[in-house]
Amino acid sequence: MTGPRLSIIPARAATDRALKPRDLQVLCVLGRHTDELGWCTKSQVKMATEMGCARSTVFEAIERLLTAGYLERHVVEQSNGRDAPHLYRIILDPVHPGLSELRPEPDDGGEDPADQSAPPAGISAPPAGPGPAPKNDPLRTNLREGAREEEKKIEAEGWALLKNWPGFDGMPKEPAMRIWRTLDAEERATARQRFLPWLTLLRSQKKSHIPAPSTYLTERLWQAVPDPTDAPAAPVVAAPFGKAWGARRMIVMLAGSGPLPEPKGFSAKLIKDGGELGRREELARQATYGFPEVSRMHQLAADGKGWTLRPETEPLEAALELMAACRVGSDEYRAWKALHDERGWPWLPDPGRQEWVYFPVGGPDGLEAFEQAVRGNHDAGGREAAE
Repeated sequence: MTGPRLSIIPARAATDRALKPRDLQVLCVLGRHTDELGWCTKSQVKMATEMGCARSTVFEAIERLLTAGYLERHVVEQSNGRDAPHLYRIILDPVHPGLSELRPEPDDGGEDPADQSAPPAGISAPPAGPGPAPKNDPLRTNLREGAREEEKKIEAEGWALLKNWPGFDGMPKEPAMRIWRTLDAEERATARQRFLPWLTLLRSQKKSHIPAPSTYLTERLWQAVPDPTDAPAAPVVAAPFGKAWGARRMIVMLAGSGPLPEPKGFSAKLIKDGGELGRREELARQATYGFPEVSRMHQLAADGKGWTLRPETEPLEAALELMAACRVGSDEYRAWKALHDERGWPWLPDPGRQEWVYFPVGGPDGLEAFEQAVRGNHDAGGREAAE
């Protein structure tokens, strides 16, 4: 017998009726390759080959496992821009929903309940009092929800800093994340703010080795960087089809297309003949070759990956204020599709189960206001001089 003998997965998945057979199979395949902390890196293409199914089937199963709380996923992108297998962690034990409320019983000096005999059969518990059953305290519930939101924010900021650490492509970042969670708010903010100046400092010192992220956090290496007054913020990852992702995509296309390769064969003949067919061919070629950044955004989004933005070079404040959610398949959605065809812009990849995507507010009629706001944001000094 070759290959792993065991697959480590949570037992509750075996009887979870919300999971499909393929979901359980994918979970078992991942469970064959996890380390002692539950982590593994596995290509969806290889998983599909092992299971004898399409890659899209594996992708959909992973999405359901993430939603059901059986998996944790961290996207990995290599420094050269190529895709890499994602990191997965199988969640063996769910987080206790009321962990903060668990308290030991007060010691009143009485007999230890563990030493007491069970009550005789047939004796029921005493009846409840006449008052209503106690209700959950809304304040406590809100506090718990607020704490969970804060934890999510801390996690997101940590992964934005650590996921593309130079020289550590594909390496597990969870050890560094454990250190990140122990830092206070001021330390986390300073670590993020001084990260890029710290890299610049290493290069200026001709350092050939970049310390590991866990070393950076444990030894507070950011303290070697002088207080930067205008230090650039750490890169952030814009979620696919989200507000920042949609704003960046629209800004790139409004800036105009890049140079196109020379048409050949039948395409060149259509363009040379002109007319409606020639014009359509030119627009189609522009959509295919004219916006390489947008095309790359679309490729990553099709795999559920976001786009890395650098706030210091991509000010999006004015653009974000003019972005609005658009329901997939609606009349407005179809109107945006028609505008893309008319301008020779690449249309969105299949959003899958994504119900909403973001476009400038007001539909295609609001695009001019969006463009003016963005241009004003990037050229405020010239506008003020004209006024």
